Amino acid sequence: MKALERDRAKLQKTASIQLMQIEKHRALADESARKKHCNFSNGSHKQAMAVQSTVEGRLNRALEETENLKTQLNEMKQMSKMHFEAAKLLSFTEEEFVKFLNSE
Repeated sequence: MKALERDRAKLQKTASIQLMQIEKHRALADESARKKHCNFSNGSHKQAMAVQSTVEGRLNRALEETENLKTQLNEMKQMSKMHFEAAKLLSFTEEEFVKFLNSE
C-alpha cells in the first residue's frame, strides 16, 4: 500500500513537472510567435517605406519635369508674341516702303 502511494506521489510530481514544462514551452512559443510577427511587421514596414520613398522620388521627378515644361511653354509663348510683333512691324514698314515707292 505504501509503495502504491509512493508511486502515485512520484507520478503526480512527474505529471506536475511535465505540465509546468508544457506551460513553459507554450509561453516560449507564444513569445517566439510575437517576435516573428514583430519582425514580419518591421520587415513589412521597411518594405512599405522603401516603396513610399521610390514613389516620392518619381513624383518629385515628374513635378520637376512639369515645371520645366511649363517654363519652356511660357518661353515659347513669349518668343511667339515677339515674332508676331516683329512681323507686324515689318508689314507696316513694308507698306510704308511700298507707299514711298508709289509716291515717287
